Amino acid sequence: MRLLPFDYLRDIPSHSGDLATLATLIEALRADHPNTLLVDNGDFLQGTPMADVAAENAQTLHPAISAMNLAGYDAAGVGNHELDYGLSILSVAMSQANFPFLSANLRLTDLAHGCLPNLRQEIVLKRQIQGPEGQEVSLRVGILGLTPPGAGAAELVIDDMVTAAKVALGRLRKASADIVLALCHSGISTTGPSGQDNLLRIAAIEGIDAVIAGHTHQPFPGPQMVMLPGIDATTGHIFGKPVVAPGAFGSQLGRIVLELRQERGRWRIETSEVDLISPKPSQTTAHPAIVKALDMAHRATRHVCDQVVGTSLAPLQSLTPVLGPDPCLALLAGAQARSVSARLVGSPWAELPLLSAIAPRQSLIAFPAGEIRRRQIYELAPFPDHCVAIIATGAKLRQWLTHSALAFLPVCPGGRLQPLIDPAKPLYTFDILYGLTYGIDLRPGRPRITDLCHRGIEVADDDSFVIALSSHKLGEGGLDLLASCPVVCKDGDLLSTAIQRYLRNGPITAENPPVWRFVPQPNTSAWIDADEAIMPYLAKDSCLRPIGQARNGLQRFEVDLSERLRCAPAAN
Repeated sequence: MRLLPFDYLRDIPSHSGDLATLATLIEALRADHPNTLLVDNGDFLQGTPMADVAAENAQTLHPAISAMNLAGYDAAGVGNHELDYGLSILSVAMSQANFPFLSANLRLTDLAHGCLPNLRQEIVLKRQIQGPEGQEVSLRVGILGLTPPGAGAAELVIDDMVTAAKVALGRLRKASADIVLALCHSGISTTGPSGQDNLLRIAAIEGIDAVIAGHTHQPFPGPQMVMLPGIDATTGHIFGKPVVAPGAFGSQLGRIVLELRQERGRWRIETSEVDLISPKPSQTTAHPAIVKALDMAHRATRHVCDQVVGTSLAPLQSLTPVLGPDPCLALLAGAQARSVSARLVGSPWAELPLLSAIAPRQSLIAFPAGEIRRRQIYELAPFPDHCVAIIATGAKLRQWLTHSALAFLPVCPGGRLQPLIDPAKPLYTFDILYGLTYGIDLRPGRPRITDLCHRGIEVADDDSFVIALSSHKLGEGGLDLLASCPVVCKDGDLLSTAIQRYLRNGPITAENPPVWRFVPQPNTSAWIDADEAIMPYLAKDSCLRPIGQARNGLQRFEVDLSERLRCAPAAN
């Protein structure tokens, strides 16, 4: 949903990536290369406040579909975020598209009402292409889509990617497809094999000629990619096949160039080239037709973002949430807990202790005291996740927190400048359980979780708790260890809605109750990389000390682990 060169959270123009600018580049490339197909690999219906506004006005032409129709898309894969707003909104969006939606492994269950128009497992596009001497020849391009496992809800089943791809490939070959392209909404971990690595399995399938990848936000080809057997991250080939994954948020256009040769009535790929193109704002302007078509949606989004929804009596700042709780996380936890508590009134679980699980998502949030506007709510809760609740025992909580603490690498006592964050663990896997207090022990060979207490009393293995949490944790990206926990509240409020209701009760004071802490290690330090924009907000006695520049424009900080961390913001 980065459709226009505008940042709705800051309410200013932005040139960090958008479809309207890419559309101008696409138009120029088409003029030079008439034998062109344009596809998208999913996650285009969610991502900015404009997506939420569009979902609230679902019967009007969806701005993403409007822009993609104007850009002339030939097909689009279904990613996990296409399913965020439910099947009814997705169904309307699909019906408005001039191109097919593709997913070979997505099926509706008997619980689904209606259908998803324009959804196909695969498609054969028949094209007349120009040969080297200007002659026209016929080409049949088969395209299949693949949605990541775990996405969706009870109305959907997401089958195994590889099995579905092989079946769809067989149908495409029977339909006389000359070449086959897979829109694989998956990627490669930068640190080695992980659950996100379906891309490697898809690229290994004989008969798939080229792959569009994504999901992990890791560009390919690119220097950050780990070198695994069969992967050429310099040329953009996996097992000899061209593969491209453009940067997220419309920052890049991925391009695969195939040179085809026809022999005995059949086509084969003679050569292939892969590259990523980043448009230069000074040279590429937003496509005027798309800007005009989205003007009403743009103005409506700005109006909604500017609505005042509450007041804070103190600044709300989230500087380094991986080093301790902060007021923004406390606000999210409180709103989520209150939403669930209201739904459990009169239920058998209403008397159980209520906890709230929150994972940090932003490296820097800094709101001044005063009015809180809806754009700030979007920044706090950027995804349309619902507030749900489960029942868990004390033993399960300890297991959960131990898993969450794997976001940190072991730190040896007495060592200096040791890496703190495990790069293989995304920030959203680090869950914090508000309502408890506990320590995280980074020393090798020690139990990660210590002094686990609820209201000052040690948590026993057989204690029972209600835990409010995001629906994301029970869906795509969720934790297997929570699968056995009974769900006592589902389909609750959107987290953004819960925050707004929470703020209606009067001004908040930006409280920051204690939750977790690192177990101190004398004469020990680690390092983290963070946005250097946090520096003006740090207190003079902060545990963080800047020590130099890191990659990707970040600042490297030394973290003093000798005593209880103080990462509090500056008084001003």
